[in-house]
Amino acid sequence: MGQIIVDKVAFNYEDETIISDVSLTIPEGDFTLVVGPNGAGKTTFLRLVAGLLKPANGQITIDGYSVAEAQQKGLLHLVPQIYNKNAAQFPATCGEIVELGLRIQGMGHSERKAKAHQALAQVGMAEFTHRRIGDLSGGQQQRVMIAQALARGPKYLLLDEPTSGIDFQVSAHIFQLLRNLCNQGMTIIMVTHDIVDACQAADQVICIDRHICYNGDSQGFLKSHKNTPLAWHIGG
Repeated sequence: MGQIIVDKVAFNYEDETIISDVSLTIPEGDFTLVVGPNGAGKTTFLRLVAGLLKPANGQITIDGYSVAEAQQKGLLHLVPQIYNKNAAQFPATCGEIVELGLRIQGMGHSERKAKAHQALAQVGMAEFTHRRIGDLSGGQQQRVMIAQALARGPKYLLLDEPTSGIDFQVSAHIFQLLRNLCNQGMTIIMVTHDIVDACQAADQVICIDRHICYNGDSQGFLKSHKNTPLAWHIGG
């Protein structure tokens, strides 16, 4: 069984401590939420796991590999955020978007087409293969970006606010899609503010406010934080 191990990780920006002494383990196959107040270090944590930032102290291992080695082996993928206004100006079709990463890998035309179609089918978007991504809703666009990641065959999927600006019904569908991917063996780490709906699909919650202030199961988080400063996120 693989896992992500974060061991005494810290990150500073100039003279400010963004994350301090964070240690945790994310088991293979888990759907893990990363939550906390604005500016608490959630996105920084995700970027550290993705290898986009380097910790000042501590280390992160993925299936026993360093983050750099895990990147080389294609074990993890950070799903980019997509903004509807920008996408409207983008002429590419959904199929072309999904194929982009495969093209960079040097994959041949026929195999790219097949993998792109399979990935779009996984997220319920196969019928939109030839549609411009700019013509789709925000939720549909996000599904395409998830498909782009899936086509590359990662074991770990990282998402930063994938439902930002999307209505709650569409968000719930995306959370269920991610749950289904976990049930098929994917490991997912997602930063979100949509805590209540996301907790219905997730296994565990990591609450970060520069350090770890909760690390446990999702329903336990909802109960234990009902009357805390985070309660405005969860209806308290």
